Amino acid sequence: MPKGRTTLAEIADAAGVSVPTVSKVLNDRADVSPETRRRVQKHLRDSKYRPAGSSSARPRELTRAIEVVVPELQSPYIIAVLEGITSSAAAEGFEVVIGGIPTSSGLNPQALLQSDHAGAIFITADASSSAVKALDEGGFPVVVVDPRRVADTKCISIGATNFTGGITAVEHLLSLGHRRIAHAGGPHSVDCSHARLAGYSSALRQAGIELDESLITHSAFSYDAGRQAARDLLDRSDRPTAIFAANDEIALGIMEEARRRSIRIPQDLSVVGFDDTFLASRSAPPLTTVAQPLLEMGRVATRSLAQMITNDVVITHHIELATRLVVRDSTAPHDC
Repeated sequence: MPKGRTTLAEIADAAGVSVPTVSKVLNDRADVSPETRRRVQKHLRDSKYRPAGSSSARPRELTRAIEVVVPELQSPYIIAVLEGITSSAAAEGFEVVIGGIPTSSGLNPQALLQSDHAGAIFITADASSSAVKALDEGGFPVVVVDPRRVADTKCISIGATNFTGGITAVEHLLSLGHRRIAHAGGPHSVDCSHARLAGYSSALRQAGIELDESLITHSAFSYDAGRQAARDLLDRSDRPTAIFAANDEIALGIMEEARRRSIRIPQDLSVVGFDDTFLASRSAPPLTTVAQPLLEMGRVATRSLAQMITNDVVITHHIELATRLVVRDSTAPHDC
């Protein structure tokens, strides 16, 4: 005799909860913990549970595919994180699917909730967005790498020690005798921009240097934005002797604008970046930068997602990996 429709009691038994708890999840009640909701939702998906009279249940069994949602595919930063994700996914027995790049209208969480994918990794997404929250509340495993914002979200996120990295960059420049140090910062709306700026400010304060707001710019994390930041900073009569850029692409844009003005690097201007993408070692001169462990961030994201998929206990919701300074040829002592 063929097996009948899966019952709430069977779901409850498999998930280790009561039938009323399963009912609360189905009815989207708020009084269920995120971990319990995720566990129950997984069993509902695995069993292809279909409430009586409903046609909205997921039609297929879950695959071993995880979707990776990226803002773009040309960024060396994104490529490095993707390499970490794919290498770890292979070891964990998952297949990686590159999802659609979110548009200005945002990502539709229902597409993932109704998919046969086991989970998703978002790179530089807003972890506090309504789409990510909807996925988390719907029991769909999600990890965000280097979130633009974390806020009060309960999803798992992977980042780096941006504040410490900012301190390290500026302390390096201070050790070379620089005192007029500018910061070409990232967007106002991104958490890591604030953390790197805070590290820059803290290092200056510790050195007894008053913060000069006119030496701070904010822009997108792009080469063209770096060129514009350089125009703002290098056309001044009292231009800085060193610039700490919020990422490598901004730093490379600054270096190009300096070249166009016959400002020598590092003799006339020292530049420090952030990320240590493959471009940093190939620039002319090679770029001193704060290295984020981009490959490891991707690997940790995949391992964390695998834990969520298999219902293993996740110890923390936010993981920060250590940054380190990589000294190359774009920084030099300043002759006071």
